[in-house]
Amino acid sequence: MGAEVDGLEGVGVADGQGRATAPARRGSREQRREVTLRALAAGEEAFCAYCGQVLPPLPPRGGRPTPYCPADPDRYGNWGAKTITCAMLDEHREIWVQVYGPDQPMTRFDVHTLDERLTVLHSALDPVRQEVAALQAHTSGELASALAAREAAESERQQAVQAARSADAAREQAVSSAELALSEAEEARKERAAAEEQAGRAESERDRAFAERDEAQQAAESARSDRQRALAQLTDAQDRITELQRTLANERAVGLERLDQLRREEEQVRQELRGALTENGEQRLRAQAEEHALRLQNVQDAADRRIAKLTDQLAEAAHNYASNLAPLHGQLDSLRSEVTQCGEAEAAARRELAELRSRIASALGSADDDAALRKRIESVLEPGDPAADRAPESSQ
Repeated sequence: MGAEVDGLEGVGVADGQGRATAPARRGSREQRREVTLRALAAGEEAFCAYCGQVLPPLPPRGGRPTPYCPADPDRYGNWGAKTITCAMLDEHREIWVQVYGPDQPMTRFDVHTLDERLTVLHSALDPVRQEVAALQAHTSGELASALAAREAAESERQQAVQAARSADAAREQAVSSAELALSEAEEARKERAAAEEQAGRAESERDRAFAERDEAQQAAESARSDRQRALAQLTDAQDRITELQRTLANERAVGLERLDQLRREEEQVRQELRGALTENGEQRLRAQAEEHALRLQNVQDAADRRIAKLTDQLAEAAHNYASNLAPLHGQLDSLRSEVTQCGEAEAAARRELAELRSRIASALGSADDDAALRKRIESVLEPGDPAADRAPESSQ
């Protein structure tokens, strides 16, 4: 809001000849430019740093923001080939201020214009001053009447307070009297309630006594009737028990007789069953004995046949073993003789090898022309060399 006010204050006004007057200078040029650029960057409403008019917003495609109004030749006109702009005017004014100071007018006509403006302002302020003086006088009169009314109201208030205090005292006295009367009435009410309660309890006790007496009489009547019914039921029960005892004695005699008869029949049946079971058991035992004897005979015959067969197989196997063992003994004897011959041949070969080594050693001892050949033959024919031992055997 402050920026808007500053911008509106900076807008130039036209003089009598139709020319725009220079706007008022607000702060330094850098401060005004910074405020305008910050508003443009924030997307808020920005004002020209010189004239204070509202600037158009930045285009959507972006671009370099400027804190001044765009160039318009119809606004300020041209200076030679250049269009006069707010930026140019602001720059030149800053140059003037830097050279001559902020309090020096740029032309004499500026001072005359300032005087005219002051005169207009004074003429406009005189009626206001007169109105303010009239208002002050009216306010003073109203204030005096208000003070007088306040004093009268204060005295009336004090009188009302005194009357209220006396009324409070009378009310408190009346309240205390009423409380005393209420307490006495409450005590009387409590005594009457206690008496009524005692009378009610007496009546309830009397009614309870009458009710208990009636209940006792009813209980006695019911007890007498129950006693009569019990006596009748007891007589009936005794008669029933006597009849049942006679019936039970008769049934017991019949049962004993029937039990004796059943026992005799059971003994007879047991004897018959024992005889039948004995005869059947003996028959089954004889049949099983015969069957077992037959099975034993069959098993024994089969065992005899198996033993005879195995005996024949054993005799045949012994005969075959003896017939097969004789050639094996002959082959073993021949192999033993061959092994003996091989041992004798090996001993002869070793003897021949020893003689050969001695002859070669003597021959090499007499030869002095080829020392390398001599060393090689000595290494090959060294006693106990496996290669030398195998050479005669392979040649043989």
